[in-house]
Amino acid sequence: MTWAATALTVVAVLLAVALVFVVSALMRTLRSLQSVVDDLNREARPLLDDLRGDARKASAGLDRVGDLVGAAESVTRRVDGASKLAYVTFSNPVVKVLAVGHGVSRVGRRLRGRPERNGKV
Repeated sequence: MTWAATALTVVAVLLAVALVFVVSALMRTLRSLQSVVDDLNREARPLLDDLRGDARKASAGLDRVGDLVGAAESVTRRVDGASKLAYVTFSNPVVKVLAVGHGVSRVGRRLRGRPERNGKV
């Protein structure tokens, strides 16, 4: 054996030992990572279940709010329609009654000889 072969053998053995240490450290890191992932799964699963339940409750609440908004819109439309109908129904007769009342009061004042309001005769 020559010195080159011996040196090459020593380098190969040193590389093999280094590779064993690297693989050993990598295995420890993988085990530690697996432990962290297991802990995360154990703690996250109940939280995710709670989150799903809360999301279902929120969805049901939003459905109820949507129903209430729809009912409020329906009531608003009905009240608006009723107020328009009342306005159309009563506005013309009320204006006529007021005009007749004003006219009667003016005639009454003239007949009694009193001056009209606002400086009119």
